[in-house]
Amino acid sequence: MNNKVSIIIPTFNRADFLVECIDSCLAQTHPCEIIVCDHGSSDNTPEVVKKYGDQIKYIRRELDSGVHFCWLDGILHAKNDLIHINYDDDWIYPTYIEECQQLFNENVGCVFSDAITYLENEKKFGENLFTLTNETGIFPSKKLSDFNIKKLTSPGAGIFRKQILLDSLFVGEVPFSKNHYHGVGPDILFSLMSCVDYQFFGYVNKPLAVFRAHENSITVNADSDKKKRARIKNAYQDARIYYYINKFIAAFKIYYLAKYYYKIKKNLIKINKIKK
Repeated sequence: MNNKVSIIIPTFNRADFLVECIDSCLAQTHPCEIIVCDHGSSDNTPEVVKKYGDQIKYIRRELDSGVHFCWLDGILHAKNDLIHINYDDDWIYPTYIEECQQLFNENVGCVFSDAITYLENEKKFGENLFTLTNETGIFPSKKLSDFNIKKLTSPGAGIFRKQILLDSLFVGEVPFSKNHYHGVGPDILFSLMSCVDYQFFGYVNKPLAVFRAHENSITVNADSDKKKRARIKNAYQDARIYYYINKFIAAFKIYYLAKYYYKIKKNLIKINKIKK
């Protein structure tokens, strides 16, 4: 595994916010690959991105097939093994990549920093979004999974292993899921599935990621609509159930039992064919 980071910026019709997002990624104290993935924008996003030249990689699709495909497209184009997804209306402070990256080792599945909201209409900062621990360091994954069962960490504040993201981004919906809402599900699975595959996670106890709250953001829109809030809650619940299914499979060696059953079934089919 190479220990370098690729930043994926999925975008759709947010040219005005995109500039601040890209500028913050280019201002990182640790060099990283920057990929803007634009699926179907009809505003002046292409013109905005063009000004950056070869400082960034631009992926443009005319068809918008949904947020999952946009994330996946960007990740598949990344040349590095560590991935940060930065939403197009948010930004990160200059030391974000450097401070998070240094906590990675072979046993760490992902690294988060704290995050803070920026209230666009009021032009001021809000509250910190989550505090996983009271110090910076490397901690048992159980602490992260327990937090995400009750609350939520956003991938916009995390750096993940590329393979975890690819395994968690389903082309359709999260398996066994009954509830769906605008890409909700895989975003929490990035954290939870990292806890299945790795013993530890890293955490920087300072808000190095900024999440912009504005009238067109999905979460702000959902906060004002009871039905949307319920759909989001149920979609996250289904993702957590999928996580527990995977935990159950790992804990009770279900894979090996299924493999053993498959071999028996296969041999029985052969025997029946011979008898006939």
